[in-house]
Amino acid sequence: MKKIIALLLACLCAATVLSACSIFPFIPSHNPTQPVASAPVSADATDAPAATDAPATEAPAEETVGTLDSYVKTAKKASFTFSEGNTKTYQIPEILLDSADAAAANAEIMDRFGEDVREYTDYSPVVSLDYEAYLNDVYLSVIVKGTFDGGNSYGLCYTFNVTNGNELNSSTLCSATGRDYNTALSALTANLTEVYDEKYGTMPGNDSERAKTLDSANIEAARMYLDGTGKLMAMVDVYAAVGGGHWIYSVSAE
Repeated sequence: MKKIIALLLACLCAATVLSACSIFPFIPSHNPTQPVASAPVSADATDAPAATDAPATEAPAEETVGTLDSYVKTAKKASFTFSEGNTKTYQIPEILLDSADAAAANAEIMDRFGEDVREYTDYSPVVSLDYEAYLNDVYLSVIVKGTFDGGNSYGLCYTFNVTNGNELNSSTLCSATGRDYNTALSALTANLTEVYDEKYGTMPGNDSERAKTLDSANIEAARMYLDGTGKLMAMVDVYAAVGGGHWIYSVSAE
């Protein structure tokens, strides 16, 4: 009898334990079929550069180029009328750049032509005396030319960079404006030959003057400049067995 009672009590305890376990179901800590979601990442947040407090860099200011009359003016002028009614006007320029090159050019102009610019009464040995000036971008070209009795003419020619006042010779002018100097010399030689032969080609006894005009040394001594259209020109000496024998021509170097 005691064994039966003990067996009944053992069964009752086992049933109580099993019913208690069924109250709290098993909850897994991670379900492999449902991945853990992460917070979305903004593309802007990853691609945008980091902010900086460095100040913005300003672009350098461009050089300011003035008008033609801010770089050249008439230095000396004379205008008069002869008794027979013939009126003459002579004038020479002053280059208004603050540089040693400009000062030297002004001194040369005044030394060469300054005394010719005056009033005359009934006769003047000066047929004409005037200047031209052109401004192309930053390049100022100034040409002075005087023609005198006997048919001789003389001239001076200068080109400056107005931003620094430096004078440019023919080679540096070509380089600064994207031209090849040797190509310009070849073009000048061809154009001068055509101009010369058209005017003096049939003149007898003129071979030596022609050779002197077209000699490479004379061509290379020509002063190149830019005219009012930006065309490359050259002031060159021309010789011929007529009149005074010497002239100044402006001939294309293109």
